[in-house]
Amino acid sequence: MKKPELQVGLKFEIEEVVNDNMLASHFQSGLLDVFATPSMIALMEKAALLCVENYLEEGYTTVGSKVDVLHLAPTPKGMKVKAVAQLIAIEDRKLTFKVEAYDAFEKIGEGIHERFIVNRERFLNKTYQKAR
Repeated sequence: MKKPELQVGLKFEIEEVVNDNMLASHFQSGLLDVFATPSMIALMEKAALLCVENYLEEGYTTVGSKVDVLHLAPTPKGMKVKAVAQLIAIEDRKLTFKVEAYDAFEKIGEGIHERFIVNRERFLNKTYQKAR
């Protein structure tokens, strides 16, 4: 069976409940027990990854290369958060996504995220050559 075509407009949403490991106090990116900016970014990246993963040839994946987001509002522990990624541009191997995050009350984040399509094996081989 042929894989569906990678195209601008693809969209993916993911939801998680804010837990202790997602708090600013856990990351030490802040002192408060609120949803951390690094956690929001990770959820946005995960949404973008999953948005396109099923459209790539076997042996390929995407890696994050740029994140430019605003964290607009705080979210308490225990509340559900949602990240939405929409593919807005394809330039050779570079994929650009509009990303947004929401809690139960409001939009809590927005921005742009870029990822590159890479061959898994080549990428890892190149990476681990640094350790030799």
